[in-house]
Amino acid sequence: MKTKPNRGKGYTAGNSCMTEVVIDNKPTKFLLDTGVFCSCVCKSFLKASVPNFDNHSLPIDGIKFHSANNPMKALGIFGTNVIFPHINGNLRITVEFVVMENCSSTHFVLGNDYLI
Repeated sequence: MKTKPNRGKGYTAGNSCMTEVVIDNKPTKFLLDTGVFCSCVCKSFLKASVPNFDNHSLPIDGIKFHSANNPMKALGIFGTNVIFPHINGNLRITVEFVVMENCSSTHFVLGNDYLI
Protein backbone atom coordinates (compact mmCIF):
# COMPACT_ATOMS: atom_id res chain seq x y z
CA MET A 1 0.00 0.00 0.00
CA LYS A 2 1.34 3.40 -0.99
CA THR A 3 1.40 5.99 1.79
CA LYS A 4 0.89 9.70 1.23
CA PRO A 5 3.92 11.93 0.52
CA ASN A 6 5.71 14.18 3.01
CA ARG A 7 4.62 17.73 3.75
CA GLY A 8 4.96 20.02 0.75
CA LYS A 9 4.87 17.11 -1.71
CA GLY A 10 1.12 16.35 -1.69
CA TYR A 11 0.72 17.54 -5.27
CA THR A 12 2.84 14.59 -6.44
CA ALA A 13 0.13 12.07 -5.43
CA GLY A 14 -2.82 13.69 -7.21
CA ASN A 15 -3.11 11.68 -10.41
CA SER A 16 -6.49 10.09 -9.63
CA CYS A 17 -9.56 10.30 -7.39
CA MET A 18 -8.87 6.67 -6.45
CA THR A 19 -6.87 5.87 -3.36
CA GLU A 20 -6.29 2.93 -1.05
CA VAL A 21 -7.62 2.87 2.49
CA VAL A 22 -7.92 0.25 5.21
CA ILE A 23 -11.39 -1.12 6.02
CA ASP A 24 -11.91 -4.11 8.31
CA ASN A 25 -8.10 -4.43 8.63
CA LYS A 26 -7.70 -4.91 4.84
CA PRO A 27 -6.47 -2.52 2.14
CA THR A 28 -9.19 -1.69 -0.37
CA LYS A 29 -9.95 0.68 -3.26
CA PHE A 30 -11.66 3.95 -2.44
CA LEU A 31 -13.11 6.61 -4.77
CA LEU A 32 -13.34 10.22 -3.60
CA ASP A 33 -16.35 11.62 -5.51
CA THR A 34 -17.73 15.09 -4.78
CA GLY A 35 -20.50 14.53 -7.34
CA VAL A 36 -22.14 11.79 -5.26
CA PHE A 37 -24.42 13.13 -2.51
CA CYS A 38 -23.96 10.11 -0.23
CA SER A 39 -21.25 7.56 0.37
CA CYS A 40 -22.14 4.16 -1.03
CA VAL A 41 -20.91 0.67 -1.85
CA CYS A 42 -22.26 -2.16 -3.98
CA LYS A 43 -23.48 -5.19 -2.07
CA SER A 44 -21.39 -7.63 -4.13
CA PHE A 45 -18.16 -5.69 -3.51
CA LEU A 46 -18.97 -5.18 0.18
CA LYS A 47 -19.69 -8.89 0.64
CA ALA A 48 -16.28 -9.73 -0.87
CA SER A 49 -14.52 -7.11 1.29
CA VAL A 50 -16.40 -7.56 4.58
CA PRO A 51 -18.11 -10.99 4.52
CA ASN A 52 -20.11 -10.48 7.75
CA PHE A 53 -21.42 -6.99 6.88
CA ASP A 54 -25.06 -8.17 7.13
CA ASN A 55 -24.62 -8.50 10.89
CA HIS A 56 -23.79 -4.79 11.16
CA SER A 57 -26.20 -3.16 8.69
CA LEU A 58 -28.88 -0.65 9.66
CA PRO A 59 -32.21 -0.47 7.80
CA ILE A 60 -32.98 2.25 5.27
CA ASP A 61 -36.31 3.25 3.75
CA GLY A 62 -38.22 6.22 2.43
CA ILE A 63 -35.58 7.53 0.03
CA LYS A 64 -35.01 6.94 -3.68
CA PHE A 65 -31.58 6.71 -5.29
CA HIS A 66 -30.60 7.11 -8.95
CA SER A 67 -27.42 6.68 -10.95
CA ALA A 68 -27.74 8.86 -14.05
CA ASN A 69 -31.30 7.93 -15.10
CA ASN A 70 -31.37 4.46 -13.55
CA PRO A 71 -33.06 3.78 -10.21
CA MET A 72 -30.91 2.04 -7.61
CA LYS A 73 -32.11 -0.17 -4.78
CA ALA A 74 -30.76 0.74 -1.34
CA LEU A 75 -30.53 -2.23 1.04
CA GLY A 76 -29.30 -0.60 4.23
CA ILE A 77 -26.54 1.38 5.92
CA PHE A 78 -23.11 -0.07 6.68
CA GLY A 79 -21.03 1.94 9.15
CA THR A 80 -17.32 1.30 9.54
CA ASN A 81 -13.98 2.90 10.34
CA VAL A 82 -11.92 4.00 7.34
CA ILE A 83 -8.18 4.51 7.75
CA PHE A 84 -6.29 6.74 5.32
CA PRO A 85 -2.60 5.76 5.59
CA HIS A 86 -0.12 8.62 5.82
CA ILE A 87 3.61 8.70 6.42
CA ASN A 88 3.18 11.14 9.36
CA GLY A 89 0.27 9.30 10.97
CA ASN A 90 -2.93 7.73 9.72
CA LEU A 91 -6.27 9.52 9.49
CA ARG A 92 -9.24 7.52 10.81
CA ILE A 93 -12.88 8.47 10.19
CA THR A 94 -16.16 6.65 10.72
CA VAL A 95 -18.26 6.49 7.55
CA GLU A 96 -21.81 5.27 6.91
CA PHE A 97 -22.16 3.78 3.42
CA VAL A 98 -25.50 3.16 1.70
CA VAL A 99 -25.38 -0.44 0.46
CA MET A 100 -26.75 -0.69 -3.10
CA GLU A 101 -28.14 -3.84 -4.71
CA ASN A 102 -28.02 -3.15 -8.43
CA CYS A 103 -24.62 -1.68 -9.22
CA SER A 104 -21.29 -3.00 -10.43
CA SER A 105 -18.73 -0.78 -8.71
CA THR A 106 -15.56 -2.45 -7.43
CA HIS A 107 -14.71 0.07 -4.71
CA PHE A 108 -16.14 2.07 -1.83
CA VAL A 109 -17.34 5.57 -2.82
CA LEU A 110 -16.89 8.49 -0.42
CA GLY A 111 -19.45 11.12 -1.40
CA ASN A 112 -19.85 14.77 -0.51
CA ASP A 113 -21.58 13.85 2.76
CA TYR A 114 -18.04 13.41 4.15
CA LEU A 115 -15.97 15.51 1.74
CA ILE A 116 -17.72 18.86 2.21
